[in-house]
Amino acid sequence: MSPKVAAFRASVLFLACATVDSIILIVIGLLIGIEFTILIPCSVALASLWIFFVFRKIDSFILKKINAAPVNLETHPRFTNLVEGVCISYGFRKPHLFFINDAAPNMMMVGRDPQHSNLVVTTGLLDRVKRTELEGLITHELSRSRSRTSYLEGTLAILVAWPWAFLPSIVAKVGAKFLEPWSIAEIDIAAVGLTRYPPGLEKALESLYSDGREPTHNPRFCRHMWINPPNEPLIHSGFSTDDRIAALAEL
Repeated sequence: MSPKVAAFRASVLFLACATVDSIILIVIGLLIGIEFTILIPCSVALASLWIFFVFRKIDSFILKKINAAPVNLETHPRFTNLVEGVCISYGFRKPHLFFINDAAPNMMMVGRDPQHSNLVVTTGLLDRVKRTELEGLITHELSRSRSRTSYLEGTLAILVAWPWAFLPSIVAKVGAKFLEPWSIAEIDIAAVGLTRYPPGLEKALESLYSDGREPTHNPRFCRHMWINPPNEPLIHSGFSTDDRIAALAEL
């Protein structure tokens, strides 16, 4: 999926939500007797302001829900230095770095574009994988941000999966309409195309998959955003981790 397509689909979701919110406000206003000519512009303005607020707060909301804390060079020098090296080597903008004090190995990219990207890693992942494997994972997540897939995934999480979690089948269908099944595989290919070392990402994913542990703070609405999605996500990213490992082994 191209960055333009991902950004357009996220914009469609925001526009749809703004429209629905406007209609709800108009109906409420009519029921309480507000004049129609005043009600329409006020409802549209309020709904637009609310959607803009949601747009600005998506990242911080998800980071809070997964219990992520900022990384600094003193506490995680290996991770910080490696991210900087990968960004310099492959032309990425350096993301904000966060960590989760959790033994379950996993990683997530949160952000609407490379200028507002947040890379989250668990301490369990840093303890488990080798340097070449960690480089493959970092490059994958930075490629996810560059393609704007993380933006679309976050938008689906907040606008669809979170408010409609009580209708999991509907959420899954909407997610399947907006996320192309091949997207995650394309990001894998893009990442190893940069590192030129497919076994690095393959072995890293294999290590995470075989471990099997899930992060403690693991809400269902954003499980599809993890590089190794935990069980029972509301939205499916397409290929399973096992399928991706098999595909990378063929490269």
